[in-house]
Amino acid sequence: MDHLKRGCHDDQADTYDEKVLEDLDDYVRENYYCILTRIVELLDLREAMAVLDIGIGTGLLVERMPKDIELYGIDISKKMMRKLEEKGLKANLAYGSFLNIPYENGMFDRIVSSFAFHHLTEEEKEEAFKEMDRVLKDTGVIVIGDFMFKDCLQKREVVERLKSESRVDILEDMAEEYPGRIDRSIEVLRKLGFTVEYERGSTLAWILKARR
Repeated sequence: MDHLKRGCHDDQADTYDEKVLEDLDDYVRENYYCILTRIVELLDLREAMAVLDIGIGTGLLVERMPKDIELYGIDISKKMMRKLEEKGLKANLAYGSFLNIPYENGMFDRIVSSFAFHHLTEEEKEEAFKEMDRVLKDTGVIVIGDFMFKDCLQKREVVERLKSESRVDILEDMAEEYPGRIDRSIEVLRKLGFTVEYERGSTLAWILKARR
């Protein structure tokens, strides 16, 4: 499947954490750790909750989560998950993706993802929301932090800013990947019975929270 090739970061596993640190002063990693911390706050985690992290990677988000939850993580990069294990972080890990979550219906209190959703096309995002809905409990919450735009207008504003700064590198990356549109996500999630709120995390990133 195309999304498995797009989102697999086996080749980045050994240097991913270091690369994040190197890029904190640029747009792509702007406010990166603050966004991760805010994602965890919005999850409103409580003891013994079953939490699924999709695209768990090397565990940079896991490092900010409380220890008293039942954490599950899936990724399409086995090498990235091995890095998480090498850190001594605790999670029930499995190979899986947004479009193929290897767990039973209604299993999770919370579903979270950070900086992975942009590998999916708009059509795949819609299917991913349906798959998350399938494994979420009736009182569950989804929180996604990623590269997104509020709507067409806000996307145009960002693109013009990047053009004015000659950031061809970021514009090319945006053309090759699929930053989400919050207005489109809201439409899909409302049809699934969710209410949605969102907030801006940086120039390129937003955080979306959906609850039943």
